Amino acid sequence: MPKQLQYYLKRVLYAVITIFLLICITFFLMHLMPGDPFSGEKAVPAEIKAALYAKYGLNQPLPVQFFKYVGNVLHGDFGVSLQDKRPVAQTIAEAFPVSADLGIRALIFATIIGLLLGVVAAVKRGTGWDTGTMFLALIGVSVPSFILGALLQYFLGLKLYQATGRQIFAVMGWGPANSKFLPAFALAFGSMASISRLMRTSMLDVLNQDYIKTAKAKGLSRGEIIWKHAVRNAVMPVVTIMGPLVAAVLTGTFVVENIFAIPGLGKIFVQCVQNNDYTTIVGTTLFYGSFLVFANLVVDIIYGLLDPRIKLSGEKE
Repeated sequence: MPKQLQYYLKRVLYAVITIFLLICITFFLMHLMPGDPFSGEKAVPAEIKAALYAKYGLNQPLPVQFFKYVGNVLHGDFGVSLQDKRPVAQTIAEAFPVSADLGIRALIFATIIGLLLGVVAAVKRGTGWDTGTMFLALIGVSVPSFILGALLQYFLGLKLYQATGRQIFAVMGWGPANSKFLPAFALAFGSMASISRLMRTSMLDVLNQDYIKTAKAKGLSRGEIIWKHAVRNAVMPVVTIMGPLVAAVLTGTFVVENIFAIPGLGKIFVQCVQNNDYTTIVGTTLFYGSFLVFANLVVDIIYGLLDPRIKLSGEKE
């Protein structure tokens, strides 16, 4: 079997094992949480509670519940929500497009602005551009998205409205175009900062390479050297973090969606944790986990294809 195919199969196997472990950990930890889906504000009499436990199979031993759930998942059945009695798969299908829309906008902001800032900071090293960019990056990695979101709501939402009399940026909901900028930027800011710092470091390393000096000696313009030679090679480390970056953006939607009252999967996940909705917790966690594992798998494969210096077998050439 070719070594390249062995590498791909090994990565797929690791992904499957990771997803299975995610199901195990989430399922059993969930049942260790205090309370149950039928307690708290929506508490029901003991007789009804026992009947509900029997209906949803919660009175069976945990191992039995676990293997039944795994079997249902293999058939595409994530169960029914214990709160609103809707299929979890239907809830995910309706809410995830909103989260995906928010996440894609945030990734576009983070990638484009982060790369540009990193390139500018490297090319203008030691100048005010470099200092300002790195200061912005420091703020980005230090300020949590929920604080940034609240600040954006206050200054660009409320104060700007009071000053102009126009609702330029909506502070709640997910509908018109003016309601999508603030949450996307709040979600993107931290990732944008990380990309800009990494891109700056990578660009500085590339600009000192011999082939860049050779390009200068051949009389190539500054723009050609930077965009056709330096950026092309400097961007490779950024590609390697795209998997974790997707994870950071998606997990960030949990907080951002609640702050901006966005009806996405992140907000639903927070609500189901508060309500001890077992099936929705496991279903959304499994969906998110599978999505992120797949994203990392794709990034690993793409990086191996883009960079010929990588030997997929893991051995030195």
